[in-house]
Amino acid sequence: MEERSKKLVKNTAILGLGTICTKGIMFLMTPLFTRWLTQSDYGIFDLITTYITLIIPIITLSCGEAVFRLFLEKNEADKEKKIITNAIVIDAIGFIVASIITIIVSVIYSEIRNIAVYFLLLLIVEAINELLTMVLRGLKKLNIYTISNIIFVLSMVISVVILVKCFNLQLQGILLGYIIGYGISIIFMVKKSNVLQYISFKQVDKKVAKEMLSYSLPLMPNSLSWWIVNASDRTIVSVFLGTSSNAILAVAHKIPNLCQMLFNVFHLSWQESAVETIEDSDKDQYYTKVMNQMIMVLSSICIVIMGCNFLIFKFLFTEEYMMAYYQVPILVIAIIISMLAQFIGGIYVARKESYKNGKTTVIAAVTNIIIHFLLIRFIGIYAATVSTFIAYLTLFIIRYIDIKKIINIKFYKSSLGNFAIFIYYFICIYINNLVLHCINLVLAIVYFMIVNKQIVIKVSKKLLAK
Repeated sequence: MEERSKKLVKNTAILGLGTICTKGIMFLMTPLFTRWLTQSDYGIFDLITTYITLIIPIITLSCGEAVFRLFLEKNEADKEKKIITNAIVIDAIGFIVASIITIIVSVIYSEIRNIAVYFLLLLIVEAINELLTMVLRGLKKLNIYTISNIIFVLSMVISVVILVKCFNLQLQGILLGYIIGYGISIIFMVKKSNVLQYISFKQVDKKVAKEMLSYSLPLMPNSLSWWIVNASDRTIVSVFLGTSSNAILAVAHKIPNLCQMLFNVFHLSWQESAVETIEDSDKDQYYTKVMNQMIMVLSSICIVIMGCNFLIFKFLFTEEYMMAYYQVPILVIAIIISMLAQFIGGIYVARKESYKNGKTTVIAAVTNIIIHFLLIRFIGIYAATVSTFIAYLTLFIIRYIDIKKIINIKFYKSSLGNFAIFIYYFICIYINNLVLHCINLVLAIVYFMIVNKQIVIKVSKKLLAK
């Protein structure tokens, strides 16, 4: 168990370096975006990126997930070539279909023609980037994966600043900056990983394609449902309350997304670890230990982020986005619950029960939409965050009850105690008292140091040694 835990921590650390750097810089760019764009344009930008996350799994048939999962099995070199080649063919067909649909839609709706090309290009490069990152994870070339993330964000930031500030392109400049960033990242990954040696159109194989699709197609409802849970709120808010309100909701999501970002780093490593240990006799104890350690570490970070919430909105965002401040605590707690649900989802992946991921997420998505429509006329923008929270809670409860029939995962008392701390910080955010906020921030940092003392000690020793 010790060796497995060390490997999980090592992989998480490698993946975390790139993700924290990239997401951290992108978070710091958010206040600039909100200043460079009108509130309405920023709402449109958020909708564009949101819809791209919806469309990618549809046009690619989620084959990137199948590439990663099949690569974790012991394969011959020819099998690996067939997997990558078939994935590229599937993606290429999807790109052609997406291009045709984009042309048709832009002809019908002339008002979107000025951004249709940017939308299509961003969709294609982001989909290619996603496939390549799955290939790199499958090939266990995590260092290249990490560096490519850093290259993307640096290229994107430089491009956006030049295009917006020097050429005054505004929304189009930000979209084009993202396209350039992904393009440079793709070139780096292809060159450094020698992935081209795995591509041979002689290796197109219906049997392998069928195997991939039998795994990936059940994930499509899962991907679509995650999109509904995460992003349909933006569409509903835009329709009922306007794109300016969507901009507020988009900003509200940025802070909880820092918590989600940290979990995603862990989740990438967890999926691999879950697959490798699914047949072990002590998997119940191992999964229980990992889940509770995950809760303690990630929740301690989320508590610090909640403690910093008042500083973030005071110094980074303008007054017109202040309504987002009050959405953050609801979303942070929702994110913690979603982490637990996705943790169980990793076990489903290991057991090749991708249909369970899809089925349970569909239920959560339907719950999200129903509650949002029921509440939006009464509590406005709060309906988006409340419905998200209830949807994640529903998803976790269903998955936990189901997985307990197979694997005996338990919560430690210390993990349950964390939720009491969350409720305290949740209440305090709505109390407008600067002294209390400062005290809570100090307490959050102290709590973080206590929970992660072993990590803090190790890092401190290494820094002092250097």
